[in-house]
This record gives sequence, C-alpha cells and structure tokens, in this order.
Amino acid sequence: MVRSKVKYELIADERTRRESFKKRKAGLFKKLDELKTLCHVEACGIVLTGDGAHSEVWPSPNKASEVIDRFITRPPSSSSHRNNRVDQIGFLRQNLSRVSKNLDKETRKVKSLEKELTIAECVTKGEANISNSHELQEMLRLMEKKIAMVNKRIADIETL
Repeated sequence: MVRSKVKYELIADERTRRESFKKRKAGLFKKLDELKTLCHVEACGIVLTGDGAHSEVWPSPNKASEVIDRFITRPPSSSSHRNNRVDQIGFLRQNLSRVSKNLDKETRKVKSLEKELTIAECVTKGEANISNSHELQEMLRLMEKKIAMVNKRIADIETL
C-alpha cells in the first residue's frame, strides 16, 4: 500500500487536526526517546498548542528544566567544530574583511593593467600624454622592469 504525499498546510477540519496533532506529538516524543537512548545524549521536548492553553513536556517538566538549564549555562566548548560557529554579525564581518581584501587586490591589478595599457599606447603612438612627473617616473620603472624581463628571457633562450 502506497502512502500519498502529505501537503504541509493547516488541516482545515478541527477533529482531523486534533488527531494528527496527537499522533505527530507522540511520534516526536518517541523519536526524542530513541535519540536519547541510542546516542546517549540529553534531550527534551516542549510542545505548546497554538492558543498556548495546553503544553506538554517530555520527559518531564523537571528533567526538561534541567536540560535547558545545562544548555544555557554550559561553558564554551573546546571542540573545534563548535568554536567555528559564528553569529550573524561575526559572519558578516568575516565576509566584509574577505571581500575588502579581494577588492584591494583587484584594485591593484586594475591599476597595474591601466599602467601597462598606458605604456602600450605610448609605444604605439610614439608619445606620452602624461603630465604628472610622479606618474612618468612610475611608468619608467615599469618599463625598466619589463625590459629587464625581456633581456632575461633573451638570455635564457640564447643559453639553450
């Protein structure tokens, strides 16, 4: 017998909803008990009705209170996977830092490419349209570096 797929939406019929609630709540508490037994962990469950009039606590209110108190007052864990957890602000700060570093790196790359383009235009046109002496000196350093690289490459080829 094949089960039909359940649509996850509010059950319109009150009686059916109550029955489904009872069965699902029992199933949830059963799974918590299995988790506790099989994995040797502490667990508790609290289910409140929609109107807040009824609540049920598993295994008992006292035990659940103990588990919740231990959870709230637990010391920071020394295990590495828990130390890697970050809150939303920390996560956003890490991402901002990473993106900022990447932006700086890409900005330097763009500036370098712009300088190379300027040099290529100067070589092609045979003239330099640069009025800033600092920028001219920087272009000269870059060209000397390129010439040194070309000379090294020529020397490497000649030795073969």
